[in-house]
Amino acid sequence: MDFKRIYRSSKFYVILLIVAVGLLLFATSMAYKQMMLTQKSAEIMLHTLHVYNALGDLGTHCTKAESEEFRKDLLKSTPFSSVLESYKAEGRAIIDTLRVLTEDSSLQKLRLKLLSDLLDKLNDDLLSLDVVNQQKGKKTFQALELQKIEISKTLNDIRTIRDRMLADEKRFMHNRKANYILHKTLTPALLLGMAFFALVVFVISFFRIYFTKIKVRKSEAFLKSVLANTDNIVNYYEPVFNKNNEITNFKILYANDCNHDYLGLKPDEILDKTILGMYPLHRSYEELKELIQSYNEQSKVIFNREIIIDDKKMWFHSLATPLNGGILVTSRNSTPEEEAKKIELTLKKRLENQNLKLLDNRAFLTNIFKSISDIVMHFKSIRDENDKIIDFEILFTNERISTITRDTAEEIKNKKVSDIYPNLFKSSVFEYLVHAIENDKPIEYEVPFNIGGRNYWFHATAIKLGDGVTVTIRDITDEKEKADKIIQLNEELVIQNSILTDAEHIAKTGSFIWYLDNGTAEISDNFYYMLGYAPKEFEVTYERYRRFVHPDDLDEFDKNEQKALKESYTEETTYRVITKQGAIKYFKTNGQFTLKKGNKVMIGVVQDVTQTIEAEERLLKSNVALKNSNAELESFSRIASHDLQEPLRKIQLFVLRIEDLDGNTLSDKSKEYFRKVTNAATRMQSLIQNLLAYSRIDSSKKDFEKVDLNQVLNKVKDDLVTAINDSNAEVVSDKLPKIKGVVFQIEQLFTNIISNALKYRNMSEPTKIQIKYKKVNAKDVPSLFKTSKKFYHKISFLDNGIGFDSQHAEKIFEVFQRLHQKTEYSGTGIGLAICKKIVENHNGYILAKGSTGIGAEFVVYLPV
Repeated sequence: MDFKRIYRSSKFYVILLIVAVGLLLFATSMAYKQMMLTQKSAEIMLHTLHVYNALGDLGTHCTKAESEEFRKDLLKSTPFSSVLESYKAEGRAIIDTLRVLTEDSSLQKLRLKLLSDLLDKLNDDLLSLDVVNQQKGKKTFQALELQKIEISKTLNDIRTIRDRMLADEKRFMHNRKANYILHKTLTPALLLGMAFFALVVFVISFFRIYFTKIKVRKSEAFLKSVLANTDNIVNYYEPVFNKNNEITNFKILYANDCNHDYLGLKPDEILDKTILGMYPLHRSYEELKELIQSYNEQSKVIFNREIIIDDKKMWFHSLATPLNGGILVTSRNSTPEEEAKKIELTLKKRLENQNLKLLDNRAFLTNIFKSISDIVMHFKSIRDENDKIIDFEILFTNERISTITRDTAEEIKNKKVSDIYPNLFKSSVFEYLVHAIENDKPIEYEVPFNIGGRNYWFHATAIKLGDGVTVTIRDITDEKEKADKIIQLNEELVIQNSILTDAEHIAKTGSFIWYLDNGTAEISDNFYYMLGYAPKEFEVTYERYRRFVHPDDLDEFDKNEQKALKESYTEETTYRVITKQGAIKYFKTNGQFTLKKGNKVMIGVVQDVTQTIEAEERLLKSNVALKNSNAELESFSRIASHDLQEPLRKIQLFVLRIEDLDGNTLSDKSKEYFRKVTNAATRMQSLIQNLLAYSRIDSSKKDFEKVDLNQVLNKVKDDLVTAINDSNAEVVSDKLPKIKGVVFQIEQLFTNIISNALKYRNMSEPTKIQIKYKKVNAKDVPSLFKTSKKFYHKISFLDNGIGFDSQHAEKIFEVFQRLHQKTEYSGTGIGLAICKKIVENHNGYILAKGSTGIGAEFVVYLPV
């Protein structure tokens, strides 16, 4: 602050003295009082700045404890390091400063004592953080995080007390201002009384003013020293008004050296200049609102500002305080705090990304467990009162377990091993698992397992995890069987090599070894023959072989080879070659990379597939012709079905007309003949219709939809209501499920089975048809059917009809197969064949059970 502009020069006081004589006591008294109030205001401001600076240092001290850089320095050091001691000394110095500044306030002294205790606690927490960091063990990271949380709580308590002390200082400033106004009000009342003493005290006042001025100059010098050494930018602004008495700008009356340190602005060069447009913290009128608010409301205003200095972002935390007709602005560089917040936000986002990756990895691991061919299981130890392992609990197993035991993972989860696999305790497997846990060492073992009368061998690896063991099981049956054959294979190797040469010739194949280090190669004798050469007729290199490749295929050939060399992986490729005799052949090549005598080589097989490719082309043409033939056949089927039924309809029509015209004149024998003709025509028509229905069930039909079997059953019962009532039959059903299927096919399936039960009913008792439902596991489906799903719908149709001999259970599903004479029961023998085709079209299975004279049961399995 420019105190010369506030307190004026010495000549001012001489002139003031002369004017005071002329103006008598009033001017002298007011001048003296103004000087005293000015001195007191300076002392108050100085005291306030000291307190603000000390509290600001305290905030910086606390922020430092939260910074990652300080904690890294602390954690890198040994216990009781110089870093912590220096930090403690800094905190004690701040407390000592505040103790002196708040000596006149008992409330502030009490709060200062709490601050001192909290700083001691903060130092102890930091020391504990350092000590925990030196420890080793799995819980160190957790202890560090807990200690950091405790430090954050202590820092929050310190900031709370510091904010209260700042609020009290603000209140003290308001009280002192009120006292100043009170003195100013009482001055006119005392003016008359003091006028009588003006002449007497004039000389005394003159010297008083003189010494006060000296004191003020000392205070000014001290204050300038404080402001020069503070880490905060301290500026004093004077408002600039327009004609309407509105603030349009502020003039800089004082600026400390921190303006140059942080903003690159020299204080002497910016004095008496306006801040709008040239001062980094206030470049627009919008950024003056906080200063205008503080001046108009005569209140403190806190604001934050982000600026860019020399392409570097900086943040400042500012406090605007109205003071002596102007605004005192204290700005603290909060860049480290903001950068710390950004780093914290970055770390938080990184943690979130890591959590997402963890979820992805968990899903990936689950997919791996589903896709690998090995069985993976995890057992948790069950111990007795003596801490001895007596059993295991199955916590996890992948779905591959069902391929061995037919158990699903969910069925055996959380069950004891002794209940599911009691044989493990009879073998040495249990001891292996216990050994892996107690000794904390992986153990491998092999164990046989009998499945369906055949012995399988499994290789298992047991690894301790927590108080349990993870077991990975691999089927090594083939390896065992192959190992037993190794000796025999070695003995037959010479014979096989001889046979291989003949086989290459017969199969039109050749083998090669390509040495990647020098480009040379070795090829089999038949490979030479395939190229039209005698064995060893030319020296084989990669470049030499490229000459055989057809020019149109050479680019693709080179591209595949470069890709194979880059990825060390080959794919099966087909290309054309031109032999020595000029013939064009198709070669199919496949190989793999390996090491031979320390050098990388590629070994592979080449096959002459010329005849195969030509055969495929012929087959493709044949397929096109077959599709056309099928289309013609389908058209012929429609026409034939119509042409076959048309004569039958005419036969039926003419028989009816003859019976209507001459029925009374015909003999009984003729009537019997006409009845047989009518029955034969009707049966032939039914046979054709059933054959058409059977042929139209398309197994490739994929337009499946959600089908409610309860609605299907109700529709079928409505369609068969006459036959059900005539038979006096009762149809009862469980609640049936919803499936995916073709609606009209499912309706035909129910119709045929229920019609079959009504047709072959027992005349001696009331007919009852039961439909039962149950959801079953795939392992409960008969083994004759190869299951593809885990669960199936089991729908059983039971009746109390005449039944059939169980030895005909498969025969009844064949086309035109009947167990009774056509004179006994009507029908064509296609109905159940249609049922079987419908069920198979839905990827299901149907079977029949029966006993003669007791009844029949048809069981349908449909996938869930």
